[in-house]
Amino acid sequence: MKSIELFRQTFDTEPQITTQAHGRVNLIGEHTDYNNGFVLPTLIPQSINVSLSLREDNKIVGNSTEFGKLECPLGSPTDGTWLDFIRGASYYIKQEGGAVSGVSLTVSSTVPTGSGLSSSAALEVAVLRALLSVTNISLQKSQIALIGQQIEHQFVGTQCGIMDQMVSANAQLGEVLFLDCDNLETKIIQTFPNHHFLIIHSGSTRKLSQGKYNERKSETEKASELLGVSSLRQVSLDQLQNIENSLIQRRAKHIVSENIRVKQAVQYLESNDATAFGSLMNESHESMKNDYEISSEELNQVVQAAIRAGALGARLTGAGFGGCVVVLCSQDESQRISQSILNDCPNAYWVTSITA
Repeated sequence: MKSIELFRQTFDTEPQITTQAHGRVNLIGEHTDYNNGFVLPTLIPQSINVSLSLREDNKIVGNSTEFGKLECPLGSPTDGTWLDFIRGASYYIKQEGGAVSGVSLTVSSTVPTGSGLSSSAALEVAVLRALLSVTNISLQKSQIALIGQQIEHQFVGTQCGIMDQMVSANAQLGEVLFLDCDNLETKIIQTFPNHHFLIIHSGSTRKLSQGKYNERKSETEKASELLGVSSLRQVSLDQLQNIENSLIQRRAKHIVSENIRVKQAVQYLESNDATAFGSLMNESHESMKNDYEISSEELNQVVQAAIRAGALGARLTGAGFGGCVVVLCSQDESQRISQSILNDCPNAYWVTSITA
């Protein structure tokens, strides 16, 4: 059911606004965003839709096709439900001068949750777009992204970087976004012609705020502190020898080497070298598996199945600990490779594909 249909059913009236924001897949550059590094995401066709109207009774009343109906007082403490996203969005729009005295909303989604495809950022951006519209507030796309990040930090409990919100707020379908997370400069690049990026769900989900995400962020902050820099963006691979703690050194090694890979990947995209790009994806997965330790048995099985089937490259995408794998292959081989992966990994399932 679409959000507008659910709104009519829930509130017996039409919403003031219906908005949309897409999920994303990160082609390469994992966990680099909160280290002021480089990332290379692109949007997926799946999206979150939000239908919304303002209320006058200082309540948030929401209904989600996935999580059901909830309500709470506007400004009430967070409680770990999906309404925390709405609490946060309402709070920050009020900070921007928007007159929010209550919210009625409904949410529908085709983005798989817990999959590493950024359903949470899509929800934040869609809700913020809706609230900005009904309160007649205008913000730059980058400001919307930064508010979305603050919702995660202050209301949801995930100390995420800026990548997910930036690509959801800024990019268009079919574009690859090269993002410098230090200064938020962006560059649009076209993806490879005659090739597909396949998104395969491993069959294992995770929840960031209950996982290892914040732990990894803390470990990389420790590495920066030991090296006397504000972020690992400023560090070379040679400097990592100065970190005596082997675990912290391995965490930092992934971040520093991943930044190098992203910059190389941009060059390969621009020169249409899909084979070299695929090799970088394989290197990235090995780094996440061994140095950052964010993979899982299910993710590794999908990656290995993709390589056996002849894919140019495969890697986990998103925060890890479950979720999806992104696979690069030629267009002619995409159907055969997809089927081979699914045959080898019975719990996995196909999500979508990205094409030029």
